[in-house]
Amino acid sequence: MIIGIDIDGVLIDDDTYRLDYTAKYCYENNLPEMDRPYEYEIKCTWDIDTLEDYDRKYYLDYIKNAPARAFASEIIKKLHDEGNKIIIITGRDYEYKKETADWLNKNNIVHDELCFAYPKTETIQERNVDIMIEDCQDLIPDITNVAHVFCYDNRYNLNLNCKNMTRVFSWYDIYSKIRREYQR
Repeated sequence: MIIGIDIDGVLIDDDTYRLDYTAKYCYENNLPEMDRPYEYEIKCTWDIDTLEDYDRKYYLDYIKNAPARAFASEIIKKLHDEGNKIIIITGRDYEYKKETADWLNKNNIVHDELCFAYPKTETIQERNVDIMIEDCQDLIPDITNVAHVFCYDNRYNLNLNCKNMTRVFSWYDIYSKIRREYQR
């Protein structure tokens, strides 16, 4: 089986990171509090210069140092050892390829391929992905047309419900559901 895995929101709890660091940035720069913090991308009324300053101060640190979710490395290794092909498919900008690859290695995330794609549907289809583990409610409806989606539960995707989608809550939950649904 071919398993596609997203990074941000799936391998990393980027939602908590964004909330914490956006609130810190607002405080440090005397900016208004976050507007609509419960959406996929935290909404702030910042101009482009402020957004770029925030990215310079925090985004690269996030890409290099945010911790992997509990048991992600362990479960992905089990899946790989059982003969599954693991493809990391991220919507990150390709300019962060080295930092992303370094993070995967540092966190012992076994993978056969690393792809940078946004939107992801075409890449998923081209690589014949059977299951895509994804969190983005904007992408999941299209992805379900080409692969089964394991929707990693986050507060910003709670209302999402699609055919060909299974909601998952942790890496051991993912492993249990793959074993139950695909490896009888």
